[in-house]
Amino acid sequence: MNTIESRAIQPNVYYTLEETADLLRVSQQAVSKLLQSQRINGLKIGKQWRILGATLLNLSERWETEAALVSDWLQASSRSLAEVWDNEEDAAYDNL
Repeated sequence: MNTIESRAIQPNVYYTLEETADLLRVSQQAVSKLLQSQRINGLKIGKQWRILGATLLNLSERWETEAALVSDWLQASSRSLAEVWDNEEDAAYDNL
């Protein structure tokens, strides 16, 4: 059985792309995409990225907040969406 070594993320430490990927247990490409899409903030020095540990610690909190916002929007919009999608004109497509 493989043992997964747990490493604590230090909020005041800057991590490389490779270290960040290791801490998040994702590929370096996944971390690069997060940086490019600005889902996480990093500091680019030359061709290398440095990511502050506090950013990684706040990552899950940010995703939970975004998920909550989308959920709230869907809940608030459900009546309007139903009016647009559930009508007699579109009823023919309901059985496809």
